[in-house]
Amino acid sequence: MKVEKQHLQRFSPFDCLSDEYLASVRARVSVREFHKGDLLFQRGKRLSETFYLLKGSVDLVAADLSRLSVGHNAPQAKHPLCNTEPARVSAFAKTDVQVLVIDWDFLDLVMAWSESSQVDSGSLDLDLMEAESSDSDWMSMLLSAPLFRRIPPGNIQTLFQRFVPRRVKAEEEVVSVGTKGDYFYVIKSGSARVVDSAGYCRATLNRGDYFGEEALIGDTSRNATVEMLDDGELMCLGKESFAELLHDPLVNYVSVAEFFRLQESGRTIRLLDVRLPLEFKQKQLAGSTNIPLSYLRAKLTDLPTDVLYVVSDYGGRRSEVAVQLMVQAGLDVLLLRSADVQEVEL
Repeated sequence: MKVEKQHLQRFSPFDCLSDEYLASVRARVSVREFHKGDLLFQRGKRLSETFYLLKGSVDLVAADLSRLSVGHNAPQAKHPLCNTEPARVSAFAKTDVQVLVIDWDFLDLVMAWSESSQVDSGSLDLDLMEAESSDSDWMSMLLSAPLFRRIPPGNIQTLFQRFVPRRVKAEEEVVSVGTKGDYFYVIKSGSARVVDSAGYCRATLNRGDYFGEEALIGDTSRNATVEMLDDGELMCLGKESFAELLHDPLVNYVSVAEFFRLQESGRTIRLLDVRLPLEFKQKQLAGSTNIPLSYLRAKLTDLPTDVLYVVSDYGGRRSEVAVQLMVQAGLDVLLLRSADVQEVEL
């Protein structure tokens, strides 16, 4: 079943969203069916999704076994079946039912973006944020990436206003290895391939994927060539806007004293150094693990997500690049200010 605008607007808070934000929600919401007697969700469990009753009826059962029946036409059905964390009730299908399901965290972000916006929907740049599927797809895909989920909500509106569209042709080199970085790119339509300095294709990029951030963070030359595979359109963000809206808000620093307090909190912490092995051997912080930046990207998927990572700033810009890569991978990471390390032995 395709979710239309009118389906969403039956429910709160979708009935208060502008078309632009509704388009982002439509790209992420799905319809799920349950048979009579099925459990939709269980009391006491963390809900990563939000459920809205589209068709049929459900029983909501509390801890004292009291039961509330809700049909899809009931006033209560305008709201989520459960909006507490963890769930205070269990939900059972009283009949065969259809529910709209959307990631809770994504919905929370959409509401933050919409309510923190300083520009009303009537003054949006519709060339950039029109509610066409081609636009909403790349926008929703981009904003659901770990990197963008951590951007302060107040930056979202400004961010999209500063993107500049650029038409590209098949086989066109958007960036070339060895050149200086000037823009951050997002693929709005079309696809591209990433080719390293040896001529090997390392990745294929599609709508919603982005590239070019590493050279901007480290103020270094491009480490790969990105070539379009077919005609398409890119959204381009200048270096200064990238630093202001994407990089700076995402790099969180921690002092040595704060690092000690974190260690005493009982949380699992891993101290990383991203310099070359020889540099690490000559000077290192006690307890740190060496993962050179050149190897970090390949290891990101192997790093546990329930750990707080602290990256030593001994690597300078390389450390900043490492933090950004780890944020993109959805990891919790801080950058250690080591200016006072000589005064404190870690």
